[in-house]
Parts: sequence; structure tokens; C-alpha cells
Amino acid sequence: MSAPPTNSRRFNPRFIFSWSIIFASSLCFSSPQVSAPSSGDFGQGVAEFRAGHYSSAAESFARAEAASPGATEALIYQGKSLVHLSDFPGAEKALRGYLAFHPDSSEALYLLGFVLHRENRPSDSLAIYTRAAAITPPAADDLKIVGLDYVLLDDYADAIKWLRAAVERDPRNKDAWYYLGRAYYTKSQRAEARQAFLAVLSLDPRDVRAENNLGLIYETDGQPAAAIEAYRQAVAWQEQSPHPSEQPYVNLGNLLMEQGQLTEALPPLEKAVALAPNNAFCHLTLGVAYRQSGKLEAAQRELETATRLEPDNPTAHYQLGRLYKDQHAMDRAQAEFEKTSDLKTRSAGSQSPPK
Repeated sequence: MSAPPTNSRRFNPRFIFSWSIIFASSLCFSSPQVSAPSSGDFGQGVAEFRAGHYSSAAESFARAEAASPGATEALIYQGKSLVHLSDFPGAEKALRGYLAFHPDSSEALYLLGFVLHRENRPSDSLAIYTRAAAITPPAADDLKIVGLDYVLLDDYADAIKWLRAAVERDPRNKDAWYYLGRAYYTKSQRAEARQAFLAVLSLDPRDVRAENNLGLIYETDGQPAAAIEAYRQAVAWQEQSPHPSEQPYVNLGNLLMEQGQLTEALPPLEKAVALAPNNAFCHLTLGVAYRQSGKLEAAQRELETATRLEPDNPTAHYQLGRLYKDQHAMDRAQAEFEKTSDLKTRSAGSQSPPK
């Protein structure tokens, strides 16, 4: 089977099933392995990279490349430095510059594929991964990004295929298991999703994301008590985290509200809004809870924020219309209901098959 053309979004499957060697991940941005003496700008860049000073390292590697174009690995390590800084356009430029001198560098190609994924260019990313795989078989982390490229393309069948390949290549790849579970859940394959999230928890017994997603599965399967327990567990595990997620809080509060436990629902929903002030769903859910609790002014604040953050969300406009109706602001309520109807009509039209 020949490789696809470079503009194809398909990742060539012929490299997957016969590998016998596990290769190091192209996403492990280790320190440069320097064979030549570490001197001048390149040596300075190496020292800065190893110290985690990625901005100054990138500048040093850029000077080294300018002094000796194509003669060192300065550009590939400039690209790695910029990836650490989340400067993906800059990293792409550096890596393409390196590939102009070293077109068969699988390391640079795999890193470029990752960068293109982070730039939300999945088709370009897949084409680069196919080039890289023709030179050196990909590692589990590379296959994981291939799977996530297909997620971006809304192709969950292929996403599952490559994420499964990732966990088969490295059964201890926690992130690949997690994303596989998310892909299964999106396709309503809840039994498979549950097994994937349990695999995550077997590797990390306090993984908040996996426990939260188990709660979603229990909730979808009509097991609210088990779902609430899972959400509470996820909340407890991240209490001391410097970067807690709003998701278990909003999921817990939303389910408690649906179970009629409004008093218990409000604290986790308020916490979710505090953690994610730009998340429209958090504001919407808290606004509904406030409205049901009779706290109309607070509900108005939250629901108006939700419609501002997501002006095309018909549910937010509908709930705001109900709130205005409760406040006897009938003109404003009618305007929100009309907006809801218009958004639903437009959504239905956009989903209609072509004639």
C-alpha cells in the first residue's frame, strides 16, 4: 500500500501492526544530546534548555543557526524550546527550517506533526505523521496525537482505531487510555468507555478526569447515586490541586439539582463558576439553580452572563426568557423566546441534508 498524498488527512495504516520495537516518544522534549563541544550560542542554548529557561534558549539557538545555517541541530531544539513556551507558529517555522536541511529527520517530522495538531490543523498533522512513519515507526504518544487529529476531524471511528493502537503499544499510557474513553463515550459505547477510564484509574488511582467521566457514564446509565458518589470523589481528590477542574463541580451540582437537592447543588455550582468564569455552561447551570431557588437577581446575573459568553446557545436564551417571565418583564421574555426559536430554526436548517 502506497503512502497517501501529502494533502490527505488519512494516516497510512501499513506501519502499525508489525512493529516489534518500542520507540521513544517524539513528544519527550529531552535535553539536546551534544556530540560536539558545547560552545558558543549553541552550547549556551543547551545549558539554558536544560535549566528550563526556554525563552532564552530559543534565542540562543536562533543565533547559533544564523551563524552556521543547517550545520547544527539548533533549529530542532529551538522548535522544542518554543513548544515548551506554547509558541506553536514559531515552533513550526523553526522545524520547517530544520527540515529544509534534513528532510528525513523523523524526530523533526514527529514534532512538527504534534505542533500542527496544536495549531488545530489535523489534516496537515496527519500528512506529516505519515511522512515520519515511513522513516521511523511512531511511539504510543505519536499514535495518541494521530487519534486526536481524527477527533478534531470528527472522525471517531478512526480516532478509536489509533487510540487503541496507542494503548496496545504502551498499555501504561494514561492519557491515551483517557482519550480513548472519551472517544468511546462520544460514540455512546459506554461499556468500552468505562473500561478505558478504569484502566486510567488502575494506573493512577486518583485521576480526577477518569473518575469524573465514570460519573458521566453512571448518570447516562440512569444510576444517579453512583454518579453523585463518583463526582464527589473527583471533587475530593482535587481539593488540594493548584489547578482544579470545574467539571466535577458543575456535573455534581447539575445532577443534584435534577434530583431536587437544590440546597446541596448551589455550593458546587458556585465553585464551578469561580474556577471557570468564562464557561457559559457553568453560568447557565448556576443561573437555573438560582432561579429554581427563588434567587431571581442572582439568576439574572448568571443567565445574562451565559448568553453573553455563548450568544448562539438557544438553551441559555430560553432559560433567560423564563427568568424574565418570572420577573414579569414580558417584553424582554418575549425577545428571548423569539431568539431561542430563531436559533433552533437556524440550527435545524444547517443540519438539513443537501437537496
